[in-house]
Amino acid sequence: MTQSQTPPTVVSGPETPWRIGVDVGGTFTDLVLADSRGKTWVAKVPSVPSDPSQGVLAAVQRIAVDLGLPKSEVLSQCSLFVHGSTIATNTMLEGKAASVGLITTEGFRDTIEIRRGLRSDQWNHRAPYAPVLVPRYLRRSIPGRIDADGSEHQPLDTSSVSKILSDFENQQVETVAIALMNSFVDDRHEQQLAQVVKEQWTNEWVTCSAEVSPLMGEYERSSTAVVNAALSPRIV
Repeated sequence: MTQSQTPPTVVSGPETPWRIGVDVGGTFTDLVLADSRGKTWVAKVPSVPSDPSQGVLAAVQRIAVDLGLPKSEVLSQCSLFVHGSTIATNTMLEGKAASVGLITTEGFRDTIEIRRGLRSDQWNHRAPYAPVLVPRYLRRSIPGRIDADGSEHQPLDTSSVSKILSDFENQQVETVAIALMNSFVDDRHEQQLAQVVKEQWTNEWVTCSAEVSPLMGEYERSSTAVVNAALSPRIV
């Protein structure tokens, strides 16, 4: 008596349109392709820390080879392409972020260092604060003030910007963060200052706090702007 055998399962290729997700890690870049039926295909390639995009492209090429399709078709039939990475976290933890120069409202130069006066262990007065994101010699302030209701209390004075940027260049600053008081209500002063900086700054990286975190809270908004500024040259 012959034993019946189950015929081998024939695995068909993905059905269009499909979606692609990529995770760029420090060691490997992983890609998952999910087709219209929910079936998935995966690929793993080494990451390229010096240029993460190369790892992404290599992962797309690998999945294309595995599926027997041209890379152009893999991309053209993709309805959604998303990617994430640990690059930003690793850059900050490893101390490899870009050098930032911070310009803020006169009288608020030390907001980012004072924080909110809180410690991670509030009862331990010997506990050190976390390192300051921007050292004091790279923090500058200029006159001008927007009130909490969005009205202009004092016109912005940009006469010192040229000197500030010259000092930044001498200190090898790579990117500028702008965080002015109450810009979450009205960011006209930040935009005005950013325009002046872009006209005179030799580097392309300028971050305005109201663009990345238009929320009340001077310390939080300033910190977010500084982190964005510090990461931009390393990631974009």
